[in-house]
Amino acid sequence: MGDTLKNIILIACVLGALAFGYLLMVRLDRFLNENRKTIEAEDDKEEPARVLLTDELSDEEIADEVRKFRKSHKSARVVLYDSSGRGLPDSAAPREQPEE
Repeated sequence: MGDTLKNIILIACVLGALAFGYLLMVRLDRFLNENRKTIEAEDDKEEPARVLLTDELSDEEIADEVRKFRKSHKSARVVLYDSSGRGLPDSAAPREQPEE
């Protein structure tokens, strides 16, 4: 009878540990999901760090987009890239910006 009682107590302890672990994981999952939603909402509020200019825009529209981007990103540099795969000329290398 002593072994049976020990086995019952052992089974109860194991089931209790499994139930506690399950509840802990449910709470952790809920916390991480809420945290992920908060981070995604913050990311959606931020303005893009890149502006894609297509062939469909006129020169004036491109200049307006660059001006808008520069107003909200004071330390931004403008780099024009040709999608043909050719490398950028040496003059396009980043330069130090003068202190304002």
